[in-house]
Amino acid sequence: MTDRIQKLEAAQKHYDMGKDLSWNKGDFDTALVELKKALDIRQSVWGMFHDETSKSFYEIGRALFAKKLYTDSLVAYRRCLRIRVTLYGKFHTETKNADHCVRLVVQAKGLYSAREINEAVDAIYRSIEHEINGDTYRKAGRNAEAQLEYIKAAGIEEYFFGKTGEIINSINQKAGIKTPPPPGR
Repeated sequence: MTDRIQKLEAAQKHYDMGKDLSWNKGDFDTALVELKKALDIRQSVWGMFHDETSKSFYEIGRALFAKKLYTDSLVAYRRCLRIRVTLYGKFHTETKNADHCVRLVVQAKGLYSAREINEAVDAIYRSIEHEINGDTYRKAGRNAEAQLEYIKAAGIEEYFFGKTGEIINSINQKAGIKTPPPPGR
């Protein structure tokens, strides 16, 4: 019990330091190091689907956005959004904050019209919905249905955001789809 408390206190220190470096000092590289340490500890203690974990992803996304690393920022914000949709639903204030950040990143990546931005964000929500359905099926032992849901989620991600990236790789991994070897092997 005390080990867990010590870990959480350390995670909070890393988180506070990273947030301070990012928000107040503009030192995004060091902030990312601190925030990722906090994320690792929080995931080991709380797991993926916890509010504190989503906060870490949110701040990581913010720091990456400030560095103009929009693809990586989108990955972090999408993970934050996935956690918040699972915990609170689509219309909660915390979920809407993450939704707004996703919209900003999508716009920064080059989609400017409201229609294009809405299509991309709606695609993320559909992908998240398929991923949640897949997780539910997998927990129930219905692996074929789970795999189909993961494939649908991966298809949406690939169509809107390309074949590479952490999100599509993690979805494919859940679906049991192995990453193809690099060309020439």
